[in-house]
Amino acid sequence: MKKYFWLIFFLFLFSRFFFLAHYPHFYDSPEYYRESLSTNFFQSIAASHEAVHPLYLWLCQLFQKIIITLANQPQFWVISFISALFGLLGFFAWYFLIKRLFNEKIALFSLIPLIFFPHLWLIQTNLLHETVEQGLFLLGLLFLDLFLEKRKFHWVILVIISWGLAIFNFPGILIWFPAAIGLVIYRSKKIKKDLIVFLLSSFLSLVMALILLYATLSQAIFNPGERIKELLFGQGGVLWTNWSLLDILRVLRNDGLILFHGYSVAAILGGIIAFLWLIKERQNKLLVFLSLFMASFLITGRFWYGGLYGRWSALVAYPLALLLALLPWRKVYFERSEKQGSDERSESGSYWVLIAILFISFLPTFLAYQKTPVPLIQASLLQQSDFGKEDLLILSDYQRPQLTYENALYLGSNNYQIIEEKIKEALGENQRVFLSQQAITFPYWQYDGQEIHLISRGNREKAHLKKFLEDKELSLVAENKNYPLLSLYQIKRKNNF
Repeated sequence: MKKYFWLIFFLFLFSRFFFLAHYPHFYDSPEYYRESLSTNFFQSIAASHEAVHPLYLWLCQLFQKIIITLANQPQFWVISFISALFGLLGFFAWYFLIKRLFNEKIALFSLIPLIFFPHLWLIQTNLLHETVEQGLFLLGLLFLDLFLEKRKFHWVILVIISWGLAIFNFPGILIWFPAAIGLVIYRSKKIKKDLIVFLLSSFLSLVMALILLYATLSQAIFNPGERIKELLFGQGGVLWTNWSLLDILRVLRNDGLILFHGYSVAAILGGIIAFLWLIKERQNKLLVFLSLFMASFLITGRFWYGGLYGRWSALVAYPLALLLALLPWRKVYFERSEKQGSDERSESGSYWVLIAILFISFLPTFLAYQKTPVPLIQASLLQQSDFGKEDLLILSDYQRPQLTYENALYLGSNNYQIIEEKIKEALGENQRVFLSQQAITFPYWQYDGQEIHLISRGNREKAHLKKFLEDKELSLVAENKNYPLLSLYQIKRKNNF
C-alpha cells in the first residue's frame, strides 16, 4: 500500500505547492502581504484588523525575511507557501488518525477527495490564515487519539500545545472542538474519565491561548483585554443570539451553498448515502463522531464574512472525505478477485467515477485562478478611461483591499446613503463621477476572489443604489465583455435634483 500512499502524497503536493497564489485574491489577503513586509511584529498586530492572527502573522514575517534574504525582494507566493505547508500538516495528521481508527485502505480513500475539494484547495494555496489553525487542530486530534490508546501523559501535553496555538491564531477554531468529543466517545473505553481529560486539555489550551494573546496584544495596543473580549464574545457572541426560524433557515441555506460550491453535489450525495449505510449497520459510536464533526460545520454558516466565503467551514472536508471512504465500495477496491481465482484486482469502478466527478467539479475553480486576477482587470478598465485625480470614483467595498485610490469611495451596507450625498455634491459641482458595476449591484453579485461570492447571487434589483440611480444616466466608459460585472460607468444627471 505504500506506493499508493506516495502516489496520493505527490499528487497532493503537486496540487498545492505548484499552484501557489502569486496575488492576494481575497479580502484580507493584501493586509497579510503588507504586514509580512513589516519589521516590527507588534506594530503589525496593532495595524491588523480586529480578528488578529498572531501566529500566522509571525510566520508571514519570518518566511518573507527568509525569501528577501535569498531573492533580494519580497514575494506573494511565500505567504501562500505557509498555507500549503500547514495544509500538508493536516494531510499527514488526518492520514495517521484515520489509519489508527480504521485501516490503511480507508485512510488512503479519505485522502483522495481532499485533493479535489475546491474550497480546501483555495484555502491551502492562497494568502489565508485558516490552514494554520486547522492543521494544528487536526494534529491535536491525532495526539488525543494517541493518548486514548497509549495512556501516556506527554500526549496530553502535545494536545494542549497544538490546540493552544490553534486558538491563539484564531479563537474561531473552538467551534470545531465537538469533533474531539466525538473522537473520545468513538475511541475510548473509559468515556467519562477521558471526557474529563478532554475538557481539562481544552481548558488549558484556552488558558494558554489567552495568556499568549494577552501578552502579544499588550505590546501592541492600549487595552488588550477589550480586544480579547470582543474576539470571544463579540464575533463569537453571534452564536448565542437571534436563533429564530428565519435565522436557522438562512444558516442552512448558507451551509448548503458552501457544500454545493465548495465540495460538489456528488460528494454530498455520497456522504448522505454513506451516513445512511452507517445507520443501517448500526455504527452508533462512529455516527456520533461524524455527527459532532458535521454539527460544527452547520454552525459555521451562522457567520457572514468576505474573503472566500466558506473558509471557516473548511474542516468539513475531512469528515466528508471519511464518509466517502467508508462507503461499501471499499470492500472490493484493492482486493483480489476470489471468484475468478486470479491475481487480478477486481474493479468496482464506482469510487473512481466519484473521483472523476470531483475532479470535473474542481476544474472550474482551478481554471478561474489561473486567469488574470479580477482586480487587475478592473484596474485596467480604469486605465482605459480618462478617469483622473480630480474625479470621484465609487467602488464596492469588496474592491477596496486590492484597489486603493485617493479619490475613491467604497460603497458598503453602512455608508451607501452617505455616498449618495457625496455623488449629489460632486454632480452639483460639475465634478465627474465614475461608478463600477460592482458598486451598482452591491451587495449582490460581488466578486470574492475570482468567483462570485456564494451568498451574493441575489436579486440585483434590490441593490442599495438601485433607487438612487433611477433618475441618473449611466454612460458606459469601459468594459471587458468576458467580465460584464466589472464594467465602468460615468454618472450623468437626467433631471435637476
